[in-house]
Amino acid sequence: MHVALRNRVVSYVSVAVVAACAPAVWAQPLQAEIDRILSSAKTGKARIGLSIVDVNTGELLAARREGEAFIPASNQKVLTTGAALWVLKPGFEFQTQLRLDGDKLVIVGSGDPAFGDPEVLQQMSPKVTVSELLGTLARAVTHAGVKQLSEIVVDDRVFDREFVHPTWPVEQLDKWYCAEVSGLNFHANVLDVYPRPGAVGQRPGAVFDPQTEIIDLDTSRARTVQSGNNTVWLRREAKTNRFQMLGDVRTAVTRPVQVTLTDNPLFFGQIFAERLRIEGVVVGPGPVPGGGRDATSVRVVEPSESIAAGRTLAIVKTPLKDVLRRCNAESHNLYAEAILKRIGRDVTGQSGSWENGSSVLRMILTERLGPDAARSTIIRDGSGMSRENRVSPSTLARWLVELAKDDAVGNAFLESLPRPGEGTLERRFRANPPKHEVRAKSGYIRNVRALSGYVNDGKDGHLVAFAILANDVPGGEEDGVVLQLHEQIVGVIDRYLARDDEKSGGERPARRRR
Repeated sequence: MHVALRNRVVSYVSVAVVAACAPAVWAQPLQAEIDRILSSAKTGKARIGLSIVDVNTGELLAARREGEAFIPASNQKVLTTGAALWVLKPGFEFQTQLRLDGDKLVIVGSGDPAFGDPEVLQQMSPKVTVSELLGTLARAVTHAGVKQLSEIVVDDRVFDREFVHPTWPVEQLDKWYCAEVSGLNFHANVLDVYPRPGAVGQRPGAVFDPQTEIIDLDTSRARTVQSGNNTVWLRREAKTNRFQMLGDVRTAVTRPVQVTLTDNPLFFGQIFAERLRIEGVVVGPGPVPGGGRDATSVRVVEPSESIAAGRTLAIVKTPLKDVLRRCNAESHNLYAEAILKRIGRDVTGQSGSWENGSSVLRMILTERLGPDAARSTIIRDGSGMSRENRVSPSTLARWLVELAKDDAVGNAFLESLPRPGEGTLERRFRANPPKHEVRAKSGYIRNVRALSGYVNDGKDGHLVAFAILANDVPGGEEDGVVLQLHEQIVGVIDRYLARDDEKSGGERPARRRR
């Protein structure tokens, strides 16, 4: 597939094309019930669109504004992860490699967003800490007999070096969900800080993860207090890894205060050099006057630099299925952006970027849904953080149908979505839990609420796909009403499947996805 696609990448002009909204077809079996719910919901000025499709029959069960363009928020990840399964294939693995080229250590990134992610490491059996991972990699170097390295070179060219999307909110770039995206990601590209109280009225202390001495943290504007609550927070100086702690610290925190890191390929090279020195490996010329280290002993590769294959010392692998699960169940933005850039890399053979990744996704939309779907969909990023993304409920629902009908990728995609009580659906569907299995992706940015996924009868493979997108949602009560509306609509689908079960009388032969 890769060779064929590489010669057919089409860069569509991103123009907002709003398809005419066809009038509701009253023969659609769920339309009247859905219309009653929508008419009674007090959603203020919210604009709501939806499309509900029976996967087995292809029948449109209900629709509202299904051809209009909506901001999808994190429902953008439905497009991104589906395209990744079609391009990369379910068995794909990200691989981060350590290679020895003479007396030079080369670290080759694959864009793996899970490399050194503490949440992923804690799900391993046995659990692994970030420090243990670094120690294991460092010992792979010492076990190869290495005692001194002239330099460490980080090859991050699998992706471009546009680390931050230009349409992301500038005021949120130090938040974990706006982490930079690079060809070598580490620790989800965030710094975990655990503030510790000092003497009352004095500066607090702090512990870092990953543990390192290269972080510059100014605590002069924070203080230790005897009463009240912890109000401590962090901010990063633009384009640097210098941080400032602000607020009050009364007690030691158990959940980290997180802040994004910048220039993550170089940052990882530097902390790995620290770990190698602990293991007894001399990196560069060693200590310099004043007790510091030679900063030139760690660098990122030049864009056109030739790097020898060298001797492989270690490979860290992450299965695509694990990346998809963290992306969709936990709605982790870094994971979605790494996936989008990676499909751009694999199809074009160039460094993955938002531009070529978006072009590949539009190409897949054309192949699966037709050129109209591709032209009317605006793709700015992979996660949905950008407010410039646009997609129609019809396109999103039809995309879900195509994924479910493809035996090669359908199950892998379905398993990446959370059920109620899991991930971003942890608090959803508590009042009226559905009888059938629900797997869905939620979405939220300011004034946008979305929910798309499947309801599955779990017996004969009867599957219904749905996409519900709400834009211009006022804050306050209306936001809660829209969330309730999502669940009411899913409840209608749930009852539809229950009625279908009753009609079959348990005698219906198993349906197969086409």
